[in-house]
Amino acid sequence: MKRFWEMVREEPYRIFFPLGIVGGVVGVMLWPLWYAGHLKFYPPDAHARLMTQGFMGAFVLGFIGTAYPRLTGNRSWFGEELLLLLGIWIFTVTCHSVGDVHLGDRAFSALMAVLFTGMVWRWVFGNRDTPPPGFSLALAGFLGASVAAGFLGWSRALSPEAVLCARLFLFQGFLLLPLMGIGPYLLPRFFGVNSGHSFDDSPMPPPGWTRVAVRSLAAGLLVIVSFALEVMEHPLAGQLLRAAVVLIWFAMETPLMRRAKLSTTPGNALRWALASLVGGFICAALLPDSRIGSLHLFFVSGLGLLTLSAGTRVILGHAGRHDLLTGKIVWLRWVVGFVVLAALTRMSADLLPKVRISHHIYAAWTWAIAALFWLKVLAKYLFRKDEPEKTRSKCPRRGGAG
Repeated sequence: MKRFWEMVREEPYRIFFPLGIVGGVVGVMLWPLWYAGHLKFYPPDAHARLMTQGFMGAFVLGFIGTAYPRLTGNRSWFGEELLLLLGIWIFTVTCHSVGDVHLGDRAFSALMAVLFTGMVWRWVFGNRDTPPPGFSLALAGFLGASVAAGFLGWSRALSPEAVLCARLFLFQGFLLLPLMGIGPYLLPRFFGVNSGHSFDDSPMPPPGWTRVAVRSLAAGLLVIVSFALEVMEHPLAGQLLRAAVVLIWFAMETPLMRRAKLSTTPGNALRWALASLVGGFICAALLPDSRIGSLHLFFVSGLGLLTLSAGTRVILGHAGRHDLLTGKIVWLRWVVGFVVLAALTRMSADLLPKVRISHHIYAAWTWAIAALFWLKVLAKYLFRKDEPEKTRSKCPRRGGAG
C-alpha cells in the first residue's frame, strides 16, 4: 500500500486517468438513464459538466500533477495536496452525478483555484527551472475556469451575457487554452520531431523563451476575443475566428499538418482530433440551429480523442513500453473509430429530429464502450514503472509526462 501511494503521489496520472474514464462514463450514461425513466433530473447541464470537469478535468489533474513539478525542477505533489485535489474532484463529480450543478460548480471552482495556486507557487517560489513558455496559457485556462465556475455556482442574478461568457470559458477556454499552451511542447514527440517550445534548463527564462511566450499569449488572447464576439451576439464571427486561430496555431507550432519522421496511430489520431476541433467550430457557426450537436465534434472527437491519445502515450511511456507506441496500433484504431462514430452520431441527433432520442442513446453507449475498452487495454500498465525513469527524473526536461 505504501508503494502504491508513493507511485500515485509522484505520478498522479496513475489514479486520475482511470477516475476520469469513470467520470466520463457516468456523464454519458445519464442520457440512457433519463430516456429509460431512471433519472429524476434533466441531464444536459450535469452531462456537460461531468464530461469537462469530470472526464477531462481528471486527465488535466493527472497530466499536470505528473509533468509540471518535474518541468519546474520541483518535488511532486505533497500527500495532503494530492488528497485535497482528489477529494474535491470526487465531490465535484458526485454533485453533478445527482444533478446539483451549482454545488458542483462551486467545488470545481475551488479545485481549479487549488491547482492554479500550486502551479504558481512552484513556478515563482520553488522553481529551479523555467517551464515551457506555453504553460502561461494553461495557468490562464485554469484561473479562468475557476472564476467562471464560481460565477455560475454562486450567483443567481447573472445577465444572459454574463452566463454565456462564463459558460464559454468553463466549457471551452478551460480546455482549449491549456491545449494551445502545452500542445506545442508535447505533441511533436508523437511525430519524432523537436519542439520549438522546448528550451534548456534554466532558473530564469532562457533566450528565445519570452518571444515564444508572447506568441502563445497572443494566440490565447485571440481565443478570448472570439468569446467576446460570441457574447456580443456575433456567433458566426466568434466561432470562425476560433476555428482559424486553432488551425493556424497548430499548423505553425506543431507537425500535425506536416510530414513527420514517425507515422504512428497516436499521431494520426491527433490529426483526426485537430480536424474535429476546427470542424466543430465551423459546423457550429454554419449550422446555428444544431450548434450543440456540432460542438460535439469539438468536444468528443476533438478534445476527447486528443485526451485519450495523450493519455496512451503517458501511460505506456511511464511503463517503459515505448515500443508499443510505434506502428499501427489496432486496438487504438478501434478506439478512434468508436469515438469519431460517437461524435457523428450525437451530431446527427440534432440534424435528424426523428432519431434524436435513439441517437442520443447510441452515442452514449458508443463513447462508453470506447472509453472502457481504452482503460481495459491500458489498465495493466498503470502501475508498471520504467526503472530508468528514476535516473531520467534528475533531468526535469526529460522527465515530463509522455
